[in-house]
Amino acid sequence: ETFRDLNRNGLLDAYEDHRLVTEERVDDLLSQMTLEEKVGQMFHPPVLIEPDPLFRIFLEAMNAGTSVEELISRESITHFNFYGSASPQNIAKRLNKLQRIAERTRLGIPLSISSDPIHEVPRGGGIASFTLGGVSKWPSQLGFAAGRDPEMLKAFGRIAAKEYRAIGFTTALHPMSDMATEPRWARNFGTFGSNAELSAEMTVAYMKGFQGDSLSDQSVMTMVKHFPGGGPQRDGLDPHLKSGEDQVYPGDNFDYHLEPFIAAIENDMRVVMPYYGIPKGQTDEDVAMAYNRYILTDLLRDELGFDGVICTDWGVVTGRVWGVEALTIEQRYLKSVQAGIDQYGGESEPEYIVALVDKGDISEARIDESVRRILRNKFDLGLFEGPYVDEAAVNDRVNLPEHLSQGMTAQRNAAVLLTNRQQVLPLEEGTRIFVDGLDADIAANYGTVVETSEQADVVLLLLNTVFNGNQPAGTDSTFDQMMATQFPDTDLSFDETILTRA
Repeated sequence: ETFRDLNRNGLLDAYEDHRLVTEERVDDLLSQMTLEEKVGQMFHPPVLIEPDPLFRIFLEAMNAGTSVEELISRESITHFNFYGSASPQNIAKRLNKLQRIAERTRLGIPLSISSDPIHEVPRGGGIASFTLGGVSKWPSQLGFAAGRDPEMLKAFGRIAAKEYRAIGFTTALHPMSDMATEPRWARNFGTFGSNAELSAEMTVAYMKGFQGDSLSDQSVMTMVKHFPGGGPQRDGLDPHLKSGEDQVYPGDNFDYHLEPFIAAIENDMRVVMPYYGIPKGQTDEDVAMAYNRYILTDLLRDELGFDGVICTDWGVVTGRVWGVEALTIEQRYLKSVQAGIDQYGGESEPEYIVALVDKGDISEARIDESVRRILRNKFDLGLFEGPYVDEAAVNDRVNLPEHLSQGMTAQRNAAVLLTNRQQVLPLEEGTRIFVDGLDADIAANYGTVVETSEQADVVLLLLNTVFNGNQPAGTDSTFDQMMATQFPDTDLSFDETILTRA
């Protein structure tokens, strides 16, 4: 057997010995870590694979102007989330380079790389997802919910996990297990819908697909979000913006939103992400979830029995600080640690927590609790044995024909026919079809494509909606426009009488 001498001391330390159980390895590594090395594990900033002007300024702000290489070598940060777009092979090459930098640090702790969804069919207007070329394409969560086939969803998870691992991703910043109880909320398309029983069933299938029955070196760990349910937004306004900070429960249905998360906890949920919102009137103080001790400790830890990692949503200390605007950055770190946070998404300044420990405001034992949970997942994912990926084999492991075929089947299964007036469908042989916004060559497989609507028996139209490109760029515009209920007149490039006739 071979072992990796990660701390280069010429000995086989317990944390380097894969024959030992995880807790022994965690104990040994924790005993060798400095305070700064421990606190570094509590941060999860972004990494950009290739230059991208769209994301560069945003990421520089999140990383406080510090390069990823410096965050690894100087700040002991070992968790990063992928941003932007690049080919799978280029992502693998970049991540291998970063893993080599991590291997040269004092203890050689490997990196954990996470990603938002990359497998959804491009639709435009997406939030917290990327359209990545070179991987198989599947429905969104709402599409899977429409198909109501947990086994198909589990199959997607297994394939997506293989493609994630081939690229170098080991954590999925999904699924969204929020309940879509407010129809105006901009993120409903990313959920499993408004039925708690269905959402719970699909959440578990999603997790099982990505993780397997237990975490291993073949797994991708899921980060289930957004506890305790991010769907009940006042007037549908999203808490990425100050205007959407309130989560409200006019039907007194707070517990209904918990059901998918309870199912996830019962099925080995390892990481959970709270949302930005304030649960108005539900706890003893109206502060965001990341600062709310009742939500994170009394409810999630003590009542529901969760002992995994609680990772904030991105930028809750330096950006979206609802309910704690009057606190300093250091005070926000103190309050959130006391509330129960283990890790900070999108933040990269561990010196604040180090200072709080040095002053005695936070005990090192409390830091150890969080770091133990974080390291446990790294070991169970096999990262200490195999942090690198085979760059030359990436293209042979992603976007395979069998993956594409199953993805296409899932997309067909997700299609929902709302109405079929006059029994137009299925089309009879020889039906004359006029197409606007869709591929005429594909339509020709189902009838005879004609050049004008007047010649047609059936008109097929693809209209812009609030979810596929009808909103201007920018965070504010994305969340505000996606709640619009009107279509602009300029979208209609045909005479409205066509609709009546069709």
